[in-house]
Amino acid sequence: MKKQFLLAALGLAFFFVPVTGFAGEVAPESDIAVARFQSAVDSIFSQSCQGGLRVGAKFYSLDRKEVLYARNSDLLFTPASNMKMFTSAMALKKVGPDYRFHTHLYAVGRIEGTVLKGDLYIKGFGDPSLVTEQMWILVNELKNLPIKKIEGNIIADHSYFNGQGRLESWKSYSGPEAYLAPTGALSFNFNTVTVYVEPGKNPGDRPIVVVDPDNEYFVIRNKAVTTGSHRSRRKLIVNRTARKNHDEILIKGRVPKNVARKKFFLNVTDPQWYTAVTFRQFLQQAGVRVTGEVQRGVVPQGATLLVDHESPPLGEILRGLNKFSNNFIAEQILKTLAAQFYGEPGTTENGIRLLQDYMQELGFNPEQYHMVDGSGLSKANRITPDQVIVLLEDTHDDLSIFPEFISALGVMGLDGSVVDRMHHQKEAQKIRVKTGTLNQVSALSGYYQSNDGERFAFSILLNDVKCSNGTAMDLEDRIMEIALKFQRDENAN
Repeated sequence: MKKQFLLAALGLAFFFVPVTGFAGEVAPESDIAVARFQSAVDSIFSQSCQGGLRVGAKFYSLDRKEVLYARNSDLLFTPASNMKMFTSAMALKKVGPDYRFHTHLYAVGRIEGTVLKGDLYIKGFGDPSLVTEQMWILVNELKNLPIKKIEGNIIADHSYFNGQGRLESWKSYSGPEAYLAPTGALSFNFNTVTVYVEPGKNPGDRPIVVVDPDNEYFVIRNKAVTTGSHRSRRKLIVNRTARKNHDEILIKGRVPKNVARKKFFLNVTDPQWYTAVTFRQFLQQAGVRVTGEVQRGVVPQGATLLVDHESPPLGEILRGLNKFSNNFIAEQILKTLAAQFYGEPGTTENGIRLLQDYMQELGFNPEQYHMVDGSGLSKANRITPDQVIVLLEDTHDDLSIFPEFISALGVMGLDGSVVDRMHHQKEAQKIRVKTGTLNQVSALSGYYQSNDGERFAFSILLNDVKCSNGTAMDLEDRIMEIALKFQRDENAN
């Protein structure tokens, strides 16, 4: 093994021989089943996606510690959301699956009976799971102190991060889509809003628009119209524009009378204000009267901590991250741990340092990969299939984190981003995966169990994809069908 590490350090490579950090040897060429599998996979790759496709792939037996298949596995590829596995594994290694994120409520002033005579501060520490249900818990924790009235302002503190907004590496992206939600130490509902639109009662009527949450942070401009026809050249458009201390949601176009209600997810532009406005609304709905306004600020020295709200455990949060490929959660985790290990405020740059520390533990130097975010949304990220396999083997071999890591991956054909894939394959649920999709990028990596019970880690990274995303996913699924059916010859051992 020491010799292997030395060769890798010198930059030497051999056909089908693992690079730095790998155990085991390539499966024997005499193994007919292995040769058939390799030929079948090569055939699928050679017939797909209109030519020019860059393929990186590796299939590795976790039981036998040997490579089943490798193709360009030591070359760098854009991994898309496969980056989230690195962020997840790093976080589990650093703080463990029971780690909790925090949101604090502080008082400035005295409490007389059930009345707070002064301002109430809400300070976020990067909790990516502060959603509606958790906000109600936070409000009730305050109400049950008991506090029934606040004679002061609600002041929002997001100083735990270096500001809020989209990452520098995301500057090429624009738009209101939920997957582009900004980060913020104080955030709510993944920094998104849900907009429901359904036809009006009669043609010519404005459609019915419902916003959740419905509060003063949003101003609705409904310019759409209900029509009597199923077809219209003016499709329905739902957009949002940043304004001072609020977002304006614009609905325009035509809504045919007989279509079903539609749901749109948009990101918000000011997480700090959005969260504070919503918090104040929830307080009032819970019967806690607030006489003041929403303001921005920093918790002063000497403030009294009233409530320390804890999130669900990290292991549970990772399910939302990986099964549904939530970019926001990945970046929140990265910046929160950056603040914890490298000091406030949390930054993406220090989060990348944590990822580099973990990669070093796996046996890789920064010159062998490139990481710029925790979610994989940037095309500037570069990793190899070899590195993915080392990550998967490392987590597999660590029982302190493996149950939470694998349970956060999508179950093929059953949930998350792969709920609609491989329905016809009854053994598909033996595949646990993380997907990845960007323009001209498709990825699928994870674990599976073959026909005879052998357990594998695998990674498929496709770049320069000229065909549709659906076609690329079909390619990956066809390969996984073959992988599930793989069975070694009886005489192979």
